[in-house]
Amino acid sequence: MLAVLFIMGTLCPLNFAALDISLMNPQSDGVLTGIFSDAFLLRLPDCTSYGNKMANLLYQEFSGNQNNTKSFVVPTCNDIQSKQGYLLNNLKTGTKYSMWYNIKNDTSLPLTDTTTTVSDFRQIKGGLQARSGAMVVITVILSVAMAVLLAGLIFLLAFSFR
Repeated sequence: MLAVLFIMGTLCPLNFAALDISLMNPQSDGVLTGIFSDAFLLRLPDCTSYGNKMANLLYQEFSGNQNNTKSFVVPTCNDIQSKQGYLLNNLKTGTKYSMWYNIKNDTSLPLTDTTTTVSDFRQIKGGLQARSGAMVVITVILSVAMAVLLAGLIFLLAFSFR
């Protein structure tokens, strides 16, 4: 049985296995996040297989059927340090998208994710509306200390020139 699986695996290669699409990961890629309110930060295709080739990033709203395409050249392995990911931007906030790469005859499996939902800044409560008791006490202490220091400086200047 294992021999049959091995032979089938060599005769029928997986076209989807070579081309991978994923979001950039904060733990392994050194980014803060891969999902934004209006964008996704996608990991670039493998530079050893697809370096210097034209890639198409196809995406659509999950509920819609209109495909959108963005094209770019996959950087070579020498240039990969300067550009580590592809920013798919100008998306709708809080919307589910399906994305996949297409390079020549290779197509990745679709990646489905949702942009983050953003609150209107006028809805965010600013916190304390008035000064708290602790803030008043600290302000009084600092004001008195400044007055004492200023009085001491004037006193030292007055008696140092005698």
